[in-house]
Amino acid sequence: MRVRFMDIRSTLATVVVLAAATSSCGDDTEPGSFNACATAQFVDRTAAGASRTIGYGGAAGSTLFGYSPQCITIAAGQTVTFTGGASSSFGLHPLSPGVLDSPRAGSANNPIPRTTDGNTRDLTVTFPTAGTFPYICEAHAAGGMTGVVQVR
Repeated sequence: MRVRFMDIRSTLATVVVLAAATSSCGDDTEPGSFNACATAQFVDRTAAGASRTIGYGGAAGSTLFGYSPQCITIAAGQTVTFTGGASSSFGLHPLSPGVLDSPRAGSANNPIPRTTDGNTRDLTVTFPTAGTFPYICEAHAAGGMTGVVQVR
C-alpha cells in the first residue's frame, strides 16, 4: 500500500508541474507583450475625441474581475481615467504599475501610481512620454485582472 501511495503522489506532482508550465493568464509570447496584451488586442484611442476610460470592477463595460478595455493605445500627453463607477473602488481592486511579481516591467517611469484607497473610485493619469505601461489589480492579477497602456 505504501508503494501505491507514493506512485499516486508522484503522478500528482507531475500533473501539477505540467499544468503550471503550460498554463498562462494570457498570450505574452509576443516579444514586448505584457499582461496578455499582444499587438492585435490594443484598442486605439489616440484620436482627439476618443474615450480614454478604463473600467474595472463591473464599471464601464468591464467584468467584475477585469479591465475594459484591457489593452489601450493613446498618444503622448493624453490622459486615461480608471473608473470603478458607483460600485467599486481601489480598496477592492488595488491598482499597481507593472506585471504580477514585477512592478518595474515595461517602460521606465510608469506614471500609474499604486492606488489602494477604498474611498477612491476614479483615477486620471497623464502619460507624458511614449512607452509601454503595464498595470495590475494587486488582488486579482493572478486571475487575469491586468492591462497595458501603450503610448505612442
